[in-house]
Amino acid sequence: MSLLFGADRGERKRERPLHTRRLIAWSGLALTGLFLILSFLSDHFTPETQLKERPVLLLVLILTLSGALYIFTVFRALNSFSAGSMLGFMLFIGLALRLAMFFSTPMLEDDYFRYMWDGAVTANGINPYKYSPEQVIQNRDVPEELSRLAGESGDVIHRINHPHIRSIYPPVTQALFSLSYIIKPWSLLPWRSVLLAFDIAALVLILYSLNLMRLPLIYAMIYWWNPLFVKEIYNSGHFDVLVLPFALGGVMLASTAKYTGSIMSLAAGIGMKLWPVFLIPLVLRPILTSPGKILRALLVLIVFLTALFLPLYLSGPDESSGLIAYGGSWENNDSIFRILIFISDLSLGVLGFETYHKYALARVVAASLTVLWIAYISYRKPGGTDFFKRSLYIVAFVFLISPTEFPWYYTWLLPFLTLQPRFSLLALTALLPLYYLRYYLEPRGGLDIFTNFIVWLEFAPVWVLLFLEWKRGRREFIGSRFL
Repeated sequence: MSLLFGADRGERKRERPLHTRRLIAWSGLALTGLFLILSFLSDHFTPETQLKERPVLLLVLILTLSGALYIFTVFRALNSFSAGSMLGFMLFIGLALRLAMFFSTPMLEDDYFRYMWDGAVTANGINPYKYSPEQVIQNRDVPEELSRLAGESGDVIHRINHPHIRSIYPPVTQALFSLSYIIKPWSLLPWRSVLLAFDIAALVLILYSLNLMRLPLIYAMIYWWNPLFVKEIYNSGHFDVLVLPFALGGVMLASTAKYTGSIMSLAAGIGMKLWPVFLIPLVLRPILTSPGKILRALLVLIVFLTALFLPLYLSGPDESSGLIAYGGSWENNDSIFRILIFISDLSLGVLGFETYHKYALARVVAASLTVLWIAYISYRKPGGTDFFKRSLYIVAFVFLISPTEFPWYYTWLLPFLTLQPRFSLLALTALLPLYYLRYYLEPRGGLDIFTNFIVWLEFAPVWVLLFLEWKRGRREFIGSRFL
């Protein structure tokens, strides 16, 4: 399965069941303790606290330790027959981790201010894509209702990052922002409750998929105990969990040959975040030779996406559009994409072109490589549980080549990693918290240290592990041909 999760049956028979169960129990309690410390620590991360005064190093240390403990525990659990008896304990600890973050102050993230504002705007019947927060603050040609909401929001509208940009978030997500506002305006608690509901839905689908693949249900620990996931979703309030039940549901339906339902599920996921679009070619591949089925599936997809994204289109695409700004210029914590920029810069210089086009060229190259990778992964007709493995390959590639490899984007991989564990990718749980060192270094004039050193600490080990996994898998494949 991978370098880490490849213990043979002889090794598993020699395990000490009581020892393994105790280790899992103590690890779960230790993770919970670390997150209770984080909850208390979060009081030092209020928006009013100067960045230099926030205990960023302690946050990074706790998250990194939590990630390492998580990986070690998962390794022992997945290579143990006795761990299956601890399913109830595993579910309890995962819930305890979430509750530890439920009332915490968001640490080093402020996207939730935009979520609150968009929810208020949408709940009051106004197109959230039409006006930027900056327009509202300056009261430039905005409805009176928006000015009233700005006053009611207190500091919320003034703390929105990139206020000159109109909302980027897809329509289904806007509806859920609105639901949170209706439950209780300007509060994180109802929003975290919405996230929990979708989180539990994702867990249920993971358990169902594990049963479908005849894998032990304890594998759900990979998703349910992941400390980086808990921090990014429940402390930071990022909404990436919303799309997971629909992305996983779409793949699960495709694995049982329900292709129209699969497309509908993925379309709903795209209405929350765009990345499930990369799974469309894979789920359509089995019906490529059936014109009637492929036409019906494409028609469903077009109708769904047209209805979902019509409000975004009607708002008028220009430089203030969040989607255009994000797609054209966003870049942060990137690794492979940074190499593509370097290669583009070098190539343009050699060919005599202006090198300022290097960013656009790098995006074209990244998009082209993504298309080629998806075509390669989807080339052979998938079937049954093979869909899950190939979905992981696609989503992991999209993440690793992205210009923005934020820690919360890593959560996209977790449902598929639960079903197809790979140590190389799970290692990111302990490495990605290094991203937050940016907030320690930047106010001290050390941003170059983050850009030129820390980023490679996050991702270089993953590339090495991926290469070793590939080399081992290739050696085992070649060997099997001569058996």
